[in-house]
Amino acid sequence: MANAPEQSVIVVGAGPTGLALACELAAAGVSCTVLERRLAASTQSRAMGLYSRTMEVLDLRGHADALVALGRPVSRMVPARGARVDFAELDTRFPYLNVIPQSRTEQVLQQRALDLGVTIERGTEVFGLTQDGSGVTLQVRAGGGEWEESADFVVGCDGAHSVVRELAGIAFRGRTYDIAPVLADVRLRKPPPDDVLIVSGGGGVVVSVPYGDGLYRVAVARRDRPWTREPVTLDELSEVLTGALGFDPGPYEPEWLARFKIHQRIADQYRIGRVLLAGDAAHLHSPLGGQGLNLGIQDAVNLGWKLGAEVQGWAPVGLLDSYEVERRPQAERILRATDRATRAATSASAGVTAVRRAVLAKALSYRRVRKVAGETISGLRNGYVRRGAPGGGSSVRVGQRVPDLTVPRVGGSPVRLYSLMRDGRFLLLDLVEDGRRAAVTEAWGSRVSPVRVGVAVPELPGVSALLVRPDGYAAWVDGAEDADGGEERLRRALHQWCGVEGPAPVVARVRSQEPAGVERT
Repeated sequence: MANAPEQSVIVVGAGPTGLALACELAAAGVSCTVLERRLAASTQSRAMGLYSRTMEVLDLRGHADALVALGRPVSRMVPARGARVDFAELDTRFPYLNVIPQSRTEQVLQQRALDLGVTIERGTEVFGLTQDGSGVTLQVRAGGGEWEESADFVVGCDGAHSVVRELAGIAFRGRTYDIAPVLADVRLRKPPPDDVLIVSGGGGVVVSVPYGDGLYRVAVARRDRPWTREPVTLDELSEVLTGALGFDPGPYEPEWLARFKIHQRIADQYRIGRVLLAGDAAHLHSPLGGQGLNLGIQDAVNLGWKLGAEVQGWAPVGLLDSYEVERRPQAERILRATDRATRAATSASAGVTAVRRAVLAKALSYRRVRKVAGETISGLRNGYVRRGAPGGGSSVRVGQRVPDLTVPRVGGSPVRLYSLMRDGRFLLLDLVEDGRRAAVTEAWGSRVSPVRVGVAVPELPGVSALLVRPDGYAAWVDGAEDADGGEERLRRALHQWCGVEGPAPVVARVRSQEPAGVERT
């Protein structure tokens, strides 16, 4: 590459995944430009809900309050007769599904990205990509003109038909289902209860989600309805709803009607050189359960701080590669789960339907099972725990989600952990009175924020020190009985996660001196 890259990172795609990633990078001080083919932000609702863990990782950077204000909490999911999952029982600030159209999620994240100084170039199409050891060059066009954009890294967040993935030569393997669901945002004369309702039988499945303003998101998939390019009509929607529900709910005044194909695919790799993938560009699965948007945003939060560390020159060896190591198994798990659920829900066998309902209703009649199901669906149960990962004999394991606890501080008032992580740094909780472990982090001051708690925390039994990653997972844990050598163990953990001591190299490029970003079309 003849010239030095113009900026640190180019994100292709201004959907929720791309915008969330841009926010992560900008908050870390990394210059970032987002290229988007659409001339304007989408007004379609598309994905419609943010689960608890997604809300938590967005809360880490201060995005959650605006999303709560624009959404509607729904605390129950009813997947079968006599069974339910109560999110209200979950231990989180967000014990619900936040029902919010994707367009509003994009609105919040876009404004936050602009406030952080991100440049968003709309109406810009990428049609070429080359890379070498020093950076990536994209060929782009807009308004009849063509030019090149260069960066240290490029991330494809440009959806199912990702141009970045194709230009990078990354295969996207999988298959397409032989059913074509119908989606609608519509009013109903005979609405179901104000829960997330999932009803299956007779070769079809209906999912209903209340927006709270009289509108319902309704999705209907029937095995006997193959793909067609014909537009969805209100009469067709009424017909398929009646066939699946056994009665006509009376849909009227539709705001959105669409038909789509269901794909089950995953990229062969999430990274090739200086090109990475996230969100739908990396994985596609059945929308049953509403996990796609959540999976993409959590990709972005996992990748953002690691890519920022790489750009800024302090990332330990292998840190950026851990993005795929950690996130790909999450995608594979969702692909397997949604595939099984879709096949079962659209089975034409009455026997299969009856057995499935009976087993599910029996299982979810137990509170413990309902709680585990809620934790799994909401993402709170998912983490990056690896076999053999040390936990210091404590109650917290490395790779486990760290809840947003309120903890005391030596010389200060109690504070929520997530409120201390807005700047994307690691957080070190020192629960020992002498504060010696907190003092160790001074050599990594630009990367680690120490908190002297000084006393045991009931929610963290057996823990004397805890290093929390910027995405809210445990990086290192020391047990309460491990007083001797604690400072040295912490130094080793800091070297593993935060690089060498001393000030972090300042190599991130600043494309503009403007205090805020700009949106160009």
